[in-house]
Amino acid sequence: MYTLIPLVVTLFALSASAAPSLEARKNVGGAPTGGPASAKVTIYSSYTCAAPGTVPPTDGSAGTATTFTIAEGTCTIPTAGLIFGGALTASLTAVPKTGTVGCYVLGHSQQGCGITLTNNLYGWPFSGTALGNSVGCGNAPSGTSWGAFEVLCV
Repeated sequence: MYTLIPLVVTLFALSASAAPSLEARKNVGGAPTGGPASAKVTIYSSYTCAAPGTVPPTDGSAGTATTFTIAEGTCTIPTAGLIFGGALTASLTAVPKTGTVGCYVLGHSQQGCGITLTNNLYGWPFSGTALGNSVGCGNAPSGTSWGAFEVLCV
């Protein structure tokens, strides 16, 4: 009779020691500086993006616009959520820590940013991590409304 426990423990130990540390990329040349990132986000109640970089019109034809500011690591619940048929745009107003690869506006389907089995998450990527980089235009996926938002940088 064979036992798999020593093999599994050995494989786990090898994979854990071979896995690169995510913090290693941030600490090259010293500790990361800057951050946390923040963004100005605008939700449009009724707009379908013509293309990812096409900003919705500001003449009212994109529906009611709700603007708010969110910071990395902070859950924000705006006065109006993002529903199917709506769109959002965002612009970085503060840059993330050095070494950050990318940032997203992360939407949560519930009125909170908790990670639960019933809270769906969706991310819209920024075009880069420099000041002013943006999410040109992002539509809400169908079937879910998004009531809470945060900036996630990795």
